[in-house]
Amino acid sequence: MSRRRPPRPWPGPVRPVDPADLVGPRGLTEEVLREDCCDAPESGPAQFFWSLLTAERRTRIQSVVDARLQSVTVVLDRLLDPHNTAAILRTAEGLGLSRAHVVAHAAGDAVAHRRVTQDAHKWIDVETHPGGETAAEKLRADGYEVWAGNLDAGGRLYTALPADRPVALLFGNEHEGPSPATVRACTGTFRIPMAGFTQSFNVSVAAGIALAWLADARRRHLGQPGDLSGEARVELRDRYTLLAARLARRMKAGR
Repeated sequence: MSRRRPPRPWPGPVRPVDPADLVGPRGLTEEVLREDCCDAPESGPAQFFWSLLTAERRTRIQSVVDARLQSVTVVLDRLLDPHNTAAILRTAEGLGLSRAHVVAHAAGDAVAHRRVTQDAHKWIDVETHPGGETAAEKLRADGYEVWAGNLDAGGRLYTALPADRPVALLFGNEHEGPSPATVRACTGTFRIPMAGFTQSFNVSVAAGIALAWLADARRRHLGQPGDLSGEARVELRDRYTLLAARLARRMKAGR
């Protein structure tokens, strides 16, 4: 842990710990935080830590897992400002997307600026690709329609994007947008109408607008919060439980 970045509780703001309240990730008891806690049973460490959670924390984790969407995703193609990359990852996680795709402009961009992501990149899968064209081709091979944000007048309105099938939204470099080769590899382009004098939104704002609409439309089409399989939900719940426990022990060590 960096001395300049004190541990943060998961989730919520830093605040004094009431002995009667929960410590670390809300719902994990002091027993979990002790380094000398008892060995996990044969059912595995995730089940052990899960058994120590309060009913409130179990409900919170399970509700996040149940709301995860794999049929809506985002591709960040060579963004110059790592703050934008981090902000979009935070937005994607907050909207319940299970995965994001990044074509890095520089090494480390995908997980840069923890203060912006608020650790969101730890709760969402980030898949890297060597180029925007490659990312679009792979996603289309996996059954997604890939729509690139662009300023051309021929692009669809973002509210006209399909919600009855898996969709990936691609956002290109802040100055150049997606490359011509990447656009050709996509299903098409979309745009967000502007009502003011400004030509375009910041890319993180544009991603927030379009992803929020698409995630809501997709859930309304599905008639349920998420679309992970039963097996995938169990695996994700175990992953979140173990990650929460690790963050809790890190907090304990930094106190």
